[in-house]
Amino acid sequence: MKQTFHGVFSLLLFSLAIVVALISLSSQSFWLALLYLVIVGLSSCGILYAYCSKCSVRHDNCSHVIPGSLTRYFPIRKQGPYTFLDYALTILCLFVLALFPQYWLLADHVALLLFWILAVIATAEILVFVCRQCENVRCLMCPNVQTPEDQGPASSQ
Repeated sequence: MKQTFHGVFSLLLFSLAIVVALISLSSQSFWLALLYLVIVGLSSCGILYAYCSKCSVRHDNCSHVIPGSLTRYFPIRKQGPYTFLDYALTILCLFVLALFPQYWLLADHVALLLFWILAVIATAEILVFVCRQCENVRCLMCPNVQTPEDQGPASSQ
C-alpha cells in the first residue's frame, strides 16, 4: 500500500503556514493579503509545472497525492532528468512563497514563529519520510537517484 500520510501531512503544514501568513497580512492590508494569495497561486503552479509534472510517479504513486493529481491539468512534459531550469524555477517559487511575507510577519512575532515552525516541520516531514519512500529516481532527494550515466544509453568505451 502506498504511504501517503507524511506527504499529505506535510502539504497540510505548508498550507497552514501560508494561512498564518495570509491572516497576518490581511490584518495589515487586504491588498497585501490578496497579492500574497496571487503569489501563492502562481508559485504553486510554477512548482507543479517545473517539478511535479516531470515526476515519473506523479499519477500513480505520489505521496503528496494532490500535486500528482493536479499535474493532469498542466501541459504534458516529457519524462526525463530534471534540468537546471526545472530546479531553479522550483527553488525560486519556494523562496518567494516563504520570503515574501517575512517583512510583514516581523510585526507579528507569534505569526512569524508559527509560520516558521510549520514550514520547518513540513520540510522535515518531506526530507525524513516522503523522500525516503519516493520512487522518483530522477529527483536529487531520492535515495536511489539515477546518475546521468544511468539515464542515457550506454556509451562506447
